Amino acid sequence: MKILFFSTYNKSYLSDFFIAICSELAYLGHDVKIISLKNNNSVFVLDSKVNIHIIKKQKRYQNYISLFKLIKNEKPDVVVSNFSYVNPVVLASKLLGVKHNIIWFHTLKSQMNFKPSSIYIKSKFMNMSSVIITNSNELRREVIKEYRQKSEKVYNLPFTTTVSFVKKKKINLDKIKGKTYIGCPGRLHPDKNQNLIIDALFQLRDDNFILVLAGSKHSDFLLNHKNYHNCKNQILHLGKLSNEEMVDFYSKMDLIVLPSLNEAFGLVLIEALASGCNTLVSSRFGALDYIKEDVSSITFNPKDLNELKTKIKEALLKKKSSQYFKDLYKDNFSMDEVVKQFLSLIENN
Repeated sequence: MKILFFSTYNKSYLSDFFIAICSELAYLGHDVKIISLKNNNSVFVLDSKVNIHIIKKQKRYQNYISLFKLIKNEKPDVVVSNFSYVNPVVLASKLLGVKHNIIWFHTLKSQMNFKPSSIYIKSKFMNMSSVIITNSNELRREVIKEYRQKSEKVYNLPFTTTVSFVKKKKINLDKIKGKTYIGCPGRLHPDKNQNLIIDALFQLRDDNFILVLAGSKHSDFLLNHKNYHNCKNQILHLGKLSNEEMVDFYSKMDLIVLPSLNEAFGLVLIEALASGCNTLVSSRFGALDYIKEDVSSITFNPKDLNELKTKIKEALLKKKSSQYFKDLYKDNFSMDEVVKQFLSLIENN
């Protein structure tokens, strides 16, 4: 089959995820191309298997025309689109009669503050698709209810991560002997709920705890938090780190805490698991839907400060092995299984 993936090609784990899927599909004998809008036109081959087509990004409706022409020329059997590619690609694929017109949908509306009008417009484009892939039960329910999609066309597939294969690049962090480093990766945003860890840090009253934040800053909401200045000597902010730097970040933390209020999936969780990190995660992570084992010992209510404090103490006192977390990743987020299920969706629709 000829398969086109419309997704942003960049240095991110999400981009790596789609590249990995495309590589597996190409290895199985399919003709696979990734199309991405950027500043200049270019074409190159990745790993001698996957063609990357970079198309010069233009104004919105010019992009609609460019993508329509490309799909018309390629005559694909399967088209997959996500994020900002969905509307133009789904429309073009519908008009051109592409048999498998697939949307890979990632984001809860609460995370993006979607207006009702945006949801309505997106639902109309979703109606044109043949299959919608979501990454959690919560997101699947939202797509069916809020976007009014038929349940039989909406399927769940998990993400995987390539973090284990990324070459490590050292971060600017010299650890002090005797200190316990608690890492919290992710952009600084109220929905990511980093203030909960700061409150826990304040109430634990242990100067040996160091909170290490890694992510871009959305606003000054943390600086304005009541306990931030009480704990500022125990807080380090490394800013946004590259994929290579994140590998070193994970390796240096004694504990990873992920306190988000809403995560449709939460790539950062499976990155931490694949890295073998001692991890505590909010019960609001969609990725937990795929874990078959009982993980109640490493999950917590992101609105319950006392529970988080207790779980932090337990995670450090009764530390699980690195292999325990690696096995959770291996047993529940296999790339082979994702590709198998993806091909099954195509064959059955």
